Amino acid sequence: MVWAGEEFGPFSLWPHLPDCPRIAVILPFVGLFAAVIVAATPSSQLCTREQSFTDSTPGCKNTATPHVFQPAFLNVSKWIWTGENPTPGGNNIISTRPLRKNITTPCDKCAICATIVVASDDAHTFYVNGVRIGAGGDFKQGQALFVALQPSWNLFAVAGQNTIANSPAGVMATILIHYTDGTSATFITDESWRTLEAAPPTNFQLASTDDSSWAFAAIQGTFENSVWGQPTLPPVLPLSGSKWIWTSNTANTGAAVASCAFRKTINQCAKVAVCATVLIFADDHYTLYVNGASVGSGSFAGGAAIAYTIPNLLPTLNTFAINATNDVGSAGLVATILVTYQDGSNETVVTDGSWKATLTVPQGFESPTFDDSDWPNANVVGAYGIAPWGTGLAIPSA
Repeated sequence: MVWAGEEFGPFSLWPHLPDCPRIAVILPFVGLFAAVIVAATPSSQLCTREQSFTDSTPGCKNTATPHVFQPAFLNVSKWIWTGENPTPGGNNIISTRPLRKNITTPCDKCAICATIVVASDDAHTFYVNGVRIGAGGDFKQGQALFVALQPSWNLFAVAGQNTIANSPAGVMATILIHYTDGTSATFITDESWRTLEAAPPTNFQLASTDDSSWAFAAIQGTFENSVWGQPTLPPVLPLSGSKWIWTSNTANTGAAVASCAFRKTINQCAKVAVCATVLIFADDHYTLYVNGASVGSGSFAGGAAIAYTIPNLLPTLNTFAINATNDVGSAGLVATILVTYQDGSNETVVTDGSWKATLTVPQGFESPTFDDSDWPNANVVGAYGIAPWGTGLAIPSA
């Protein structure tokens, strides 16, 4: 489903939405809630297992549950630029150009986080609600970005760059927005985006900048038909920085037939966690839990890692627990976790020697309140790529 979105700035939003309840717009980086969090004493007020951020926002009770990752496909998106060359896909001068889109949330929903895939010729810097969330440049493969959102409206802005004289210029993106009721919606770069035939004004990425007089973007091509061809989707997350772990450091050559428990509690007292993305694989199979809730299971059969979206993290303390089983021969567990914070930042957590591990699976081990202080640390079997697993695991696309 592709939504058209809205073209209203934040200060003219509510007059255009007479039937919507006036949910407080929480600026994720300067709003009241954020100010309280930053000012809080780290140990006394922040480092507790409180309700999720959206649960504390009026009208935004988070009922979304973890699920298998949903890719943000580029095949419905369009290449856009300023139209300085009226020929779609035609040559343009060396320049940097602003592109903006304000997307309002349907009246009966609250946005929580988004997956973004963006490709560009030649480069881009991507902002959400005024905060830089990523930069890159490749028209052959998209870049994956993850960001927490405001409940009611969100401003997406791109500084696109053409760095080669007399060459085509364009940006293509798909924005998959997740809502607190468990649904999602897809938004794309198209002719509803605003742009200028000039360098980005100062603070062009901020909501306070009025783009109502800007021109609409010009279509440079579609996914199926453009001078660039069809860009491929990037992997949802990398495994290259993750370690294979088990309860012995020689498990890649042989391990006992057993089920083992692994735990990792992410304690980030200075930020507010909102969502997470997990990429995981085990030899021979596993069940993943987050904060005591079962997320999903997978097995060695097929040689494919599985990605999950966790749309309901707690603000500061989040426990990832895994029941992993070895049926025969080698044994290992490898995973990458990307935590998305309310301030627009992300943190990557990988399987390594900091995880807790035990040769048994104690009852209730998946609970965030379970005491694992006497568990030994996991043994690092080796870096991703070691035998017998190599680098041939199939990784889902973003």
